[in-house]
Amino acid sequence: MAIDSLGLFAILLIFSSFWITVCGGKKKKKTAPKPTQPPGKSTETAVPLNTPEKTPEKTPEKKKEQTDTLKSLDKSKKSGTEGEKKEEKKEESEMKKEEEKKEEEEEKKEESEMKKESEMTKNMSKVDDKKVEDKKKEEKKEEEKEEKKEEKKPEEKKMSAEKEKEKKEEKKSPEKEKEKKAEEKMENDGGNEKPHVSADPVGPLLFKADQSSQSKVVLKNIHDKKIMFKIKLSDNVSFQVNPVFGVLEPGKTVDVAVTHRKSTPKEGKLVIVNTVLTGDEKKVAELFKTVTKPTGGALTVKWSAK
Repeated sequence: MAIDSLGLFAILLIFSSFWITVCGGKKKKKTAPKPTQPPGKSTETAVPLNTPEKTPEKTPEKKKEQTDTLKSLDKSKKSGTEGEKKEEKKEESEMKKEEEKKEEEEEKKEESEMKKESEMTKNMSKVDDKKVEDKKKEEKKEEEKEEKKEEKKPEEKKMSAEKEKEKKEEKKSPEKEKEKKAEEKMENDGGNEKPHVSADPVGPLLFKADQSSQSKVVLKNIHDKKIMFKIKLSDNVSFQVNPVFGVLEPGKTVDVAVTHRKSTPKEGKLVIVNTVLTGDEKKVAELFKTVTKPTGGALTVKWSAK
């Protein structure tokens, strides 16, 4: 459109310039012929009067036409620019409409996808619910079967319970026998000899079964020679002592810590095996392995946890 308006403007300019040159040009005035000299007169030539040629003035009509042409050209320019603006506006509006349509289509697609996803989740939840229901039904059937079996076989349950009790008692009996044998061995250590150490307190040591606590026993060497000792326990799970091995010089004492852990109510004792030192006092544990009969009698301290 801009090219067309410029072309029209150029054509109008050419036409107006042509029209001005043809119609409004200067008209040449005809010069009068020179007069001939009559006979018998002087031969002096007459000097012609030079009259300036008047330039034709432009008429107001021509001026109006020129202004009209210029105005028409301006209007054509303005109309061309306005047309271009209108076309640009139309194109922009069309682009906006297309974008809005695309956005609407995308929104519709998203909505359709969301609906599909929601439907899929609903279907999955239904499937899960069905599976849960089926599992519950199966569990109920199994429970009913078990109830029927229990109703049919109450005697078998009684027999199995009695057998379990017997097995437990059988398991406990060898443990009790082992404890008794260990106590007998501890009592027999040292034979009938008098002990070389004394204990304070002699016992019994009292503990609370449902609590962890600690007590102390003071051992004293009442012999005239160095004595080495070893402490044995009837229950190494619920009780611990520190130190287990040691050496005492004549008249000296040592504190033995007795620690009780939480346990069931029970009773027991600790036995202090003692004999005269016959080697390196730093290797008391190894020396006791070589001792067959201690020179001092075993000293026992009882304890109880209630």
